[in-house]
Amino acid sequence: MSEQAPVQSVLACSQCGRTFAHSDLVQIAGSWVCADCKQAFLSRVMASGAAAASPLGWHYGGFWIRFGARMIDGIVLIPNLLRAQGDASNPAFAGFAAFSLTFFLVYFLVVICYEVVLLRYRGATLGKMACGLKVVRSDGSTLGWGVSIGRFVMWNVVTSGIPYLNFVLMLISGIMAGTDGEKRALHDRVCNTRVVYKQSIA
Repeated sequence: MSEQAPVQSVLACSQCGRTFAHSDLVQIAGSWVCADCKQAFLSRVMASGAAAASPLGWHYGGFWIRFGARMIDGIVLIPNLLRAQGDASNPAFAGFAAFSLTFFLVYFLVVICYEVVLLRYRGATLGKMACGLKVVRSDGSTLGWGVSIGRFVMWNVVTSGIPYLNFVLMLISGIMAGTDGEKRALHDRVCNTRVVYKQSIA
């Protein structure tokens, strides 16, 4: 009695429509693609920043929309920080070192309150709200205090706050967000979060 060979599942390439064995296809941004179409499809995904739909029907926020949200957050924070630093020429300041330390502490407290509190209660900073984005856990649940603080620390302290190393980490994080099927940056991977368009989870 001869043994029967195991039956391989057959899938169609999302680009050319030809059918292949499952082992001959690769999944990119949620789509199954054959070897002939892989390079062109990957180039289009990276150039457009288009996010694939997840099994939950989510539409992920890509690199450029998230960059725009960060820019808006910066515009929101800068006037408040400039008002908080006071007048550097005021003789009441004991010296430049004391002024710098005070400014840094005020800056850190403002950024923590702004980002952590908004992520905890609204799931997004003002910049992300303006861009229609929301941060959620991988199962769609809202962020707790621990995850909100962890995400803040990963981006503001680890990724962008370490001198010299910050350039490398931010570059790696940007590449991750641009090429990952779920558009996860470094801090998303560590904290198990996703940045999605709000209407796709409503």
